[in-house]
Amino acid sequence: MSVDLWSGALVDAAIWHGRSGDVSRQFRYRALYAALPLEELEQGLLPLHPDRRGLWQLRRRDYGQRDGGSLLAFIRQQLAPVGLEHCQTALVTLPRSPLHGFNPVSFWLARDEGGLRAVLSEVSNTFGETHLYLCHHPDNRVITRSDRLTGDKLFHVSPFLPREGRYVFRFDAGPGRFGAWIDWIGADGDVRLQTSMVGPARVLDRSSLRRAALRHAFQPQKVTGLIHWQAAKLFSRGIRYKTKPPQLDQSQSDVTKPETKNV
Repeated sequence: MSVDLWSGALVDAAIWHGRSGDVSRQFRYRALYAALPLEELEQGLLPLHPDRRGLWQLRRRDYGQRDGGSLLAFIRQQLAPVGLEHCQTALVTLPRSPLHGFNPVSFWLARDEGGLRAVLSEVSNTFGETHLYLCHHPDNRVITRSDRLTGDKLFHVSPFLPREGRYVFRFDAGPGRFGAWIDWIGADGDVRLQTSMVGPARVLDRSSLRRAALRHAFQPQKVTGLIHWQAAKLFSRGIRYKTKPPQLDQSQSDVTKPETKNV
């Protein structure tokens, strides 16, 4: 039976980064994500409850405005300017451990009876900063698996890449799976970094959540450690470290332009 992300699910994600240009390098690891319908989450109807202690935790202050407020109210506020605030929403994210929480990127999904209409990509860096990329078509038509949406890169993520250039986003919201592809195109117009997070969805219930929490209790520490390990490898290969620039005042941007170049 195919699992709907909007019913609550666990996503066994295979994560891949491929860098080209100054150095050719690939980076792979696996992580277990949770897909959480936000109305049910806020009503306490899911096995994973917000702000409750446990091996796996979801803290409201780790997302959105970082003020501990309603996650559902936050995403509706983000969708309202483009007329999508009445969509059904779900959050695909990496739950935190009791001692540590870090999400390189979380995806807020919005759909209606026609299909996926928008994805808010909440990107975080290891300096404690975030940026929101709201991906949708200008006319809010359904986002299909083959659609590519592009927008300017406005947020410093890696100390080995400049902040300039643009991103190309692509999404697959199932049913039965989740996929997100984000490519970085440099100022020269060439694809310099390709990333993907793809995996099948399975049922989220009390039993599967308990097993996931026991087997993957320290996922955030693992992800943070892998990021720093890969950074050390790039540095050892002579890739120049770029000092972090001051974060831009603009903390949210729209990603609406179709990408016509085959990337």
